[in-house]
Amino acid sequence: MPTHDPATLALATSAAGYLTTITVLALTAIAAPTPHRRRAARDLLALLLNRKP
Repeated sequence: MPTHDPATLALATSAAGYLTTITVLALTAIAAPTPHRRRAARDLLALLLNRKP
């Protein structure tokens, strides 16, 4: 029976949450109904990816 390290599971869960957040923001940046929301999503996505907006 395999035993999983709690730290590894926590890291994997954290990484999955981060990727989900980036995916949702990327989709929002493309499909947001107003230019203001698209711009806000792009700015937040740039901050999460450590890029200049």
